[in-house]
Formats: sequence, structure tokens, C-alpha cells
Amino acid sequence: MIDIDGLFETFFKKYLAENLGKMTEDEIENHVPELYVSFGKTPNEKLGGKSPEEYFKAFSDDDLIDALKESVKNGGDVPSFLCDEIESRGGLTDKLCELILTCRDDELATYCVNMLGKNVSENYLEGFVDIIADESAGESITESLTEFLRDSGDMVKEKIISVYSDNKKSPKKGNFIEIMSRMSPDDRIFDILCEELEGDEKNLSLNAAYIARYGDDRALPILERLIKKDGLSYYDFKELKNAIEELGGECNVKYKK
Repeated sequence: MIDIDGLFETFFKKYLAENLGKMTEDEIENHVPELYVSFGKTPNEKLGGKSPEEYFKAFSDDDLIDALKESVKNGGDVPSFLCDEIESRGGLTDKLCELILTCRDDELATYCVNMLGKNVSENYLEGFVDIIADESAGESITESLTEFLRDSGDMVKEKIISVYSDNKKSPKKGNFIEIMSRMSPDDRIFDILCEELEGDEKNLSLNAAYIARYGDDRALPILERLIKKDGLSYYDFKELKNAIEELGGECNVKYKK
């Protein structure tokens, strides 16, 4: 694949030469995003007379995936024009999902997640849950999949509950709690969130935020009891207070150092 970043560097250097002394360094820096858009629409002889946008439109689906792999392998940023073209083709969802499940490159898998649309099948979502639970999975792909599943966790609710139950002592359990806090009402989810709130003192503020996000006011008695405990950090106190108020309660407790 042709080095798009290299072509932009040449385009940018030409712009600098033409505007030398006419603009300040800050003005030039602020102009870079606009320049990149202009570069994407400008025909380039290195691309056979096509603009960078047109160049990728001529790629087959498989060629786009291969170009993505090559870009990540070679280091540097993946051209946004390549990402835009991949995202615009809904039929690439399965190819992206397969790559996420099979590749062992944290950066490549993360790029794939960030380009996924909404129509991902349940089978792939279950595979994403397994990746999150995998202790060898990198931080970037773990966080990206957690964020993705926050909006579609209900589709694999049973899988998530099961994997969470098997990984209660894993550092990854927090990812599943975060996903569950976005799910639709379910007594099992509520019980899990309350159990974490009461049993995990190290993550008290985080679990208070999760229970507030879940929005079930049955958690108020627990929150009201916890906020009266001695030795709370100010941050924990603040998050507990916020959770109480977000669930419709009132908090008249004053913070004690």
C-alpha cells in the first residue's frame, strides 16, 4: 500500500513553503485538520491521479482489510481515509469481527472494534466477552470491547453473568460490572451490583457510580448506610452522596475527615 502519511507530509511541506512568513506557528498548527481534509480531496499523481479518498474506494473488501493489517504492522497511524472507507461498507462487519477474535495484535484488534457498526451478531458478541475475560488480552482491546458491549450487553446478558461469576477474583471483573451497570432491569444484575458495592471497599466510589447509573432506587438503604461509615475518603463520600441523590434520595450527612 502506498504511504499516505508520507504523501501528506509532502503536501504539508509544500503548504509551509507557500505560506512561510505569512502565518504564525500556532496558526499553521490549527490549520492542520483543515489541510488534511483538503489533502484527502486533492488528486495525487502517486495515487494514479486519484485523491486519497478515491484511492481507497477502489479497493475490494479484502484489500481494505489487508491494507489495515499492513498499516498497523508498519507502525504509525492508520490513514483516516482507509478507516472511513471500511466503516462505510456495512458488509465488512463480519470480517472485522473475525479479525478481532483471531488476531493477537492488540492495536489491530482495537482499530477493528472502533470501526464496528451496531449490527454485530450474538455469536461474535459472546466471543468478545471471552476476550475481555482472557488475562492475556491487552488493555487496549479489553477497554475497547468493554465500551462496545456497554451498548449491547443485553444481547449476551446470560453469557456475561456466567463469565462474571467465574471471574470474581479476576482483575477483569470490573469490566463486566461496568457493562452490567448499563443493562436493562434484572434482579440478578441488581444483586451483583449491590454485592460489589458492599464487598469491595477499594472500589467503593466506582461501584457507587455504577449503581447510580443502573438507576434502581432499591439500593438507597445500602448507600445511606455506607455513607455513614467512619474513615471514608472524600472521593468515596462524594460518589456515595451523588449516587443517593441520583436515585432520588436525600443526603444530610456531612463529611468527616
